[in-house]
Parts: sequence; structure tokens; C-alpha cells
Amino acid sequence: MPRLAITETDCQQILGALKQIEANITWTQKASKAWVTCRVPIVVPSDIKGRVELVMTVNMEEPSKFSFSLLLNNAHRITGLDVNGSHINKCSDGQRWDHQTHKHSWSDTCPGGHAYTPPDISGGSVEEVFRQFCTESKIAFTGAFLPAPLQPGLRGLS
Repeated sequence: MPRLAITETDCQQILGALKQIEANITWTQKASKAWVTCRVPIVVPSDIKGRVELVMTVNMEEPSKFSFSLLLNNAHRITGLDVNGSHINKCSDGQRWDHQTHKHSWSDTCPGGHAYTPPDISGGSVEEVFRQFCTESKIAFTGAFLPAPLQPGLRGLS
């Protein structure tokens, strides 16, 4: 299926619209076994074209490391939040995050990739930050939030 070209204006329209998650948050293990993921559809107004969904991942060995991505057509990250993530802004200002919380926004010059430090994320648990992310993204959540399955951290060899 061909990908639709989207613009910053399209992303702002999606973010500004009232949306809803009706599904329960349940988790499946990723192939890497260290991560679990949840993918839920988002109900959007009829004037929004395409499929919008939220993808969440949590590191089971380091549960304070997790991320949320609001995707359009499983191809375009409209916005995202990485808690305790690491990377460099490759296509914008070169800013670096080392195990730091940061948000991603779509811009026409850096599609899905520009990141910045958010002043407004104060939750500690995955569920608390999920609810903050939903509020900021104008998503009403009516499902049940089942906690991510976690395993104790692995010990290094001595």
C-alpha cells in the first residue's frame, strides 16, 4: 500500500482533534524478548483520513525506559515520547539525549524525527505517563490499563 504524503499541518490537525482509545491496554512480547509492546487503534473524527494508532513499548529489564508513538497509517510518527531514551537529532539541531526523557514532533523539515526536552512530563510509572500523553494529545481513554509484565534486571557476570 503506498504511503500518503503528510505535512506538518496534517499532523497539527490530527493532534488538535478530539480522539479516543476504547481498547484495553494489553501487552505482547517483542522478538527481542527484552521489550513488550502494545498497539491500539485510535478513534478519530471522520474528517481525519487514514488509520491512527498508538504504539507503546516498555523495556522489561529496565522498566523506567519506555516510549509512546502516535502513528498515521503505520508509517508516519505524528508525535512521540521517549522516557529515558537516547539518540541524536540527525536532521535538525544535533542535540543529544543520553537516557533522558524527550518528545518527538513532526515537522516538514524533519519528518517524525525532531526531538526536544518536554517541560510537562511529571509522571513516573508507565500508566501515569500514558495518561499524561493521552491528555496532551487530546485522547480520551475509556479502556482498562493492564500493567506491562516486567522481569527483574539481569545481573552482570563477575
